[in-house]
Order: sequence, then structure tokens, then C-alpha cells
Amino acid sequence: MMSDNRNNNIMNSNTRILLTRFALPVIGVIIAARINKWLGIAALLVYFLILVYISRARIYTIIGTRKYGFGQLDEAIKWFGRAYATNRASVRAAVNYAYLLLKNAELQKSEEILQKVMKEHPENQEIPYIKSIMALVLWKKGELDQAVEMLGEVIQTYKTTSVYGSLGFMLIQKGDLEKALQFNLEALDFNPRDNIINDNLGQNYFLLGQYDKAREVYEKLLAKAPSFPEPYYNYGLLMEKLGNKEEALESMKKALNMKFSYLSTIAREEVETAISRLENAG
Repeated sequence: MMSDNRNNNIMNSNTRILLTRFALPVIGVIIAARINKWLGIAALLVYFLILVYISRARIYTIIGTRKYGFGQLDEAIKWFGRAYATNRASVRAAVNYAYLLLKNAELQKSEEILQKVMKEHPENQEIPYIKSIMALVLWKKGELDQAVEMLGEVIQTYKTTSVYGSLGFMLIQKGDLEKALQFNLEALDFNPRDNIINDNLGQNYFLLGQYDKAREVYEKLLAKAPSFPEPYYNYGLLMEKLGNKEEALESMKKALNMKFSYLSTIAREEVETAISRLENAG
């Protein structure tokens, strides 16, 4: 019976929304137009402006999404911020805004939004996604154990390529390389084509001293020309370890030409230091 009542409530709610947002205003416009053509045009314009105002959060979100797609992070943050400020943004839009702030190194503001959304919508279906972003905030704050714990909880019910990629890297960072390897092999089974998952696996093999396996992973990965610096840097470290200075240096320089971000797992300075070390080696 509770389920039936809930369905009835949803149907009644949807009916009310349909009437108030569309049916009744349209009827009003038609009546106004029959009374006077110009009155009808004015009523239609007013209705349009009201509809735009009501939908402004969604409009701002669409603009922000397009800006982000064009690589304009600052502009995307501005438009998502406008959507969030209306207090009418969807949960997903609010979380995406928090993610953009995180990418822009605005940790505190990002965390505040995520905490607020989780508090106000504890049963929302987006909670696992929200926690996956929160784990990245914790990682950037230096709270690695808490980040791993949160992602470990998330992945029980929310298995995605991004979660596998994040948790696989963090397990390596924790230093339990055998456990990390088991997880990264599971991640590879989940999505064998993902570049980040393959980079994690290659790094994992390298740190375990399994250089042949690491080389095999990286040669396949680099053949796909990934667009982030970590694979080139990690392969360079592997080549350096194997005594192939020229190939190591070439790979490191490729890493330096990639785009670094706040969420990159290596810094440009690390790559520059490695290049300098290789160039000055006897």
C-alpha cells in the first residue's frame, strides 16, 4: 500500500507540474490572444520570460557544460556557479560544480558543497558518485587513508572506470603493492582499454620489480598515445632503471609536453628534475 500511495503522489505531483508550468499558461495565452492579438503576444512573451527564469539553473548548467567541453575551466566554473546560486540546480549539477572547483584547486569550497549535498540528499542515487569525488578531495588534502576507505566503500555498489582508476592509484600510494596489484588486475578485467587503469598496472609492476611485465603494459599503452603525462613519465623511470638512458629521456620529454592539471598524480617539476638528472648523468 505504501508503494501505491507513493506512486499516486508522484503522479499527482507530475500532473500539478504539467498544469502549472504548461497547460494553464498556454490556455491563458490562447484566451488573451482571442481577446486581443497584441495582448496574446504580450502574454506569450511574459510566459516565455517566466519559463526562462524558472529554467535558468538548467540553462546555466548547459552553458557551463559546453564551456568545459571546450576546455574553458574558468568559464565553466562561472556558469555552474550561477546555476548553483539559484538554489534550483540538480544534485548532479551541484556535484559537477564541486568537481570543477576541485580541478581548480578550490578544495575547501568543493568540500563544502559536497558535504552540503550529502547532508541534504542522504538517500539520493548520486551519493556513490558524490563520495567518489569527495575521495579525491581527501586525497588532495593528504588524507590518503580516509580517501581509500571511502572509495573502498563506494566500489562495493558503484563500479565505474573512474573509481577503479582512482582507487587503483591510491592503493599503490599506500604501499601495499601486492594488494594494489590484485585490485589493478581486477580493474583491468573491468575495463582493459582504459589508459589510467593500464598506467596504474604498469606502475604497480614496476614498483614490484616486475620490469618485463611493466614494459609490456607500457609499450601497449604508449602505442595508443595517451594524452596525460603519467604513462610517459613512468615508462621513462622504467627505461632509466633498465639502463636505457636515451629512451628514458625521450619519454620524459614527451611527458613534459602533456597537459598537467591539479589532479595530475605527478607535477611538472618532477618531470623536469628527472630530465635534468638523465641529461647530467655520466
